[in-house]
Amino acid sequence: MDHCDPTLSAALAFGEASEQEIRAAERHLEHCAACREELAALRELAAAARGAAPADSVSVRPPPRVWEAIAAETAAERRDGGRDGGGNGTASGPR
Repeated sequence: MDHCDPTLSAALAFGEASEQEIRAAERHLEHCAACREELAALRELAAAARGAAPADSVSVRPPPRVWEAIAAETAAERRDGGRDGGGNGTASGPR
C-alpha cells in the first residue's frame, strides 16, 4: 500500500493543503495507521513551531558582543586545553 506523500503530510500538518488534497488524504488515513501516526507527529511539530516563533515573525539577532563573547570563550577553552576537568568543552565559569 502506498503512503501519503511527505509533502502532502507536511501541508496537512501545517493546514496548507487544498480541500481536494484533504479529502484524498482522509480516505487514505482511514486505512493507514502509519500515516495517521506520522501526521499526528507532524501536527505536534507544527504546533510547537508555531508556539516557538515570535508573534511578529521577526527574527531576533543577538548583538555582535554575544558572538564575540562566545568566540573568546571558545578560544580560551582551546588555549587552556580543556582544563575544566574533563576536556568536554563545557565552561567552568567566567574567565
